Amino acid sequence: MQRIVDGIAYEGKTLDDCFDVRVWECNGHREISARPVVEWTELGPAPDWSHLADDAKRAEWAAADEAERKEKNALRNARRAKTMCRRFIKANGFNELATLTYRENQTDERRAKEDARRWFRRMGDLIPGFGYCAGYEPQKRGAWHVHAAIHRLPAHVDVKKRMPNGDWKTFKVEGWRLGTMVWRAIVGKDNGMCFIGGKGPGAKKARNSLAKMAAYVAKYITKHYEMVPEGKQRYSHSQGVAVPDSVVERLVRMSLRDLISMCFWCEDGERVVDHRIGRFKDSYYLCTEAEPPGLWSLAV
Repeated sequence: MQRIVDGIAYEGKTLDDCFDVRVWECNGHREISARPVVEWTELGPAPDWSHLADDAKRAEWAAADEAERKEKNALRNARRAKTMCRRFIKANGFNELATLTYRENQTDERRAKEDARRWFRRMGDLIPGFGYCAGYEPQKRGAWHVHAAIHRLPAHVDVKKRMPNGDWKTFKVEGWRLGTMVWRAIVGKDNGMCFIGGKGPGAKKARNSLAKMAAYVAKYITKHYEMVPEGKQRYSHSQGVAVPDSVVERLVRMSLRDLISMCFWCEDGERVVDHRIGRFKDSYYLCTEAEPPGLWSLAV
């Protein structure tokens, strides 16, 4: 592979026996990833073919290069945000899914994010310690909806309501009903739903594992990365536990088989959530989590 940086050409060579291993641990979760090291060699000044083209063609080349740069940056930023979103959910122990939807074909992304922000704020007013991490997705029909990882809602929540005579009365509302009640107060009566536990088979499977839930919410960040303007936030979250950095170690003179044997780490009381070799057979990823007794199924 080759690349040009500031007019200088470089050639990259993937080292088959040298890997950078990253280990991230927090709150009973562990992520281990290993990728081969790429060694770059400077080749010298890159050939300049611009004198062979007219101004229009040079402008066309420059525009194509800029478009490619933006595309790569957008994907790189989306992947970074996806990782941070997933780890924020794990670090803060969000163990419930909530999906906010519109009945109308609401296609305004800005409005969807503002409505979600108001929902998160009102839920926080009603439930002490309420936290969240959310991703946003357009449906096939164009309407936006929100996927959020939250703390499991209490069975009942006390809600105050002003009566016709001006007095305030407290009502007990079931936790799973509260989300829709608050959401409809924002988007309009019968104009939307809040599905606690998520919506669809993918969400139901994710509920069996906090790590799977984190991956489920985070995947929407890269799913539509090209729709997010450069510099705009790709997900939102409440204040919470700071996400620690990964620890990086370089392993040399090692085959992929030996690398996997060394990196596989799952202690008693933990379970494997994800365990795979990259599609090019040169990288490895392992995700484990502590087994919460009595909270989730033992099935991986």
